[in-house]
Amino acid sequence: MTRADRIAGCLYGAAIGDALGSAFEFVNAASIERHVGEAFVREYRPALRGSLLYPRAPGKPTDDTAMALSVAGTIASGEPLTAEAFARGFLADLERGTGRYAAMFWHGGPGGATTRALARLRTGADPATCGHPDDGGNGTAMRAHPVGFVRNRDEALRVAAVQARVTHGHPAAIAAARAVAVLVYDALSGREPSDDVPDGVDDAQFAAAWREMHRDLVRGERLPGHLRNVAMNAWATVSAAHAISLVYADDAAGAIAAAAASGGDTDTMACIVGGIVGARFGVVALPAEWVQGLVARAAIADAVERLAPFAGAGVWNGGVQIP
Repeated sequence: MTRADRIAGCLYGAAIGDALGSAFEFVNAASIERHVGEAFVREYRPALRGSLLYPRAPGKPTDDTAMALSVAGTIASGEPLTAEAFARGFLADLERGTGRYAAMFWHGGPGGATTRALARLRTGADPATCGHPDDGGNGTAMRAHPVGFVRNRDEALRVAAVQARVTHGHPAAIAAARAVAVLVYDALSGREPSDDVPDGVDDAQFAAAWREMHRDLVRGERLPGHLRNVAMNAWATVSAAHAISLVYADDAAGAIAAAAASGGDTDTMACIVGGIVGARFGVVALPAEWVQGLVARAAIADAVERLAPFAGAGVWNGGVQIP
């Protein structure tokens, strides 16, 4: 499998997970299971009454994908990867009415920490310190998977933290973004998955959540209880997402489908799982109907093309076969 296949798999997988989970955001896992008939979301569905985004058509990603595409665009631009660069990208791409991903973002239920940070940026806040230190939501991590495409693992750790601090300042939330970036980096490199805390992610609060989420990983008719209805902070979300990817270590589609039915912040959980398993297994592991039914398919395809230089010399051939 080529690096290009894995990059495409990461971007498509994350957006697919986001769209599958968006139908059930803030609904508990038991209610999702009753509605669907099993503990897996295997097809795009309209938003369930009572969910955050009701009413909403099937197959539409949310603010998670909008911000990830903005991060990917900044990375693809070739400019130095600074807080200022990511802030410019967010402000341009997410601007109401004119931004490339504005509709996806604003109709996708963006979190309060992010919207407050964007408002501060518009009035001249320093992007490097804009994120409030108490803001520990998973917005730092839902968009961090494209950072794993950079050439150097230490650079992935650095850049993940830089883009996180633009909107969130909590140390464990920054650690969670770094974890997503290096998990993707390692998957692109063909490194075997492990239940160890990712190398280079040294926050104690994150590490405690990681150990909690990685206990008793047994596959059954539904996810283990501690991986359902997970808290929305970044450290719990990322730790649980990776644990889900290990429960379904040989089944990319199963991992995403289980995450989308896991309850709580289902779109973000499935987005992060999709990015990890997509990078591990490549785009060919994603069901064709999921790729073809994705409302944002054209935006993902454009991002894949713009990231061609990151696919590696002698690997990229102008595109990959998308289901």
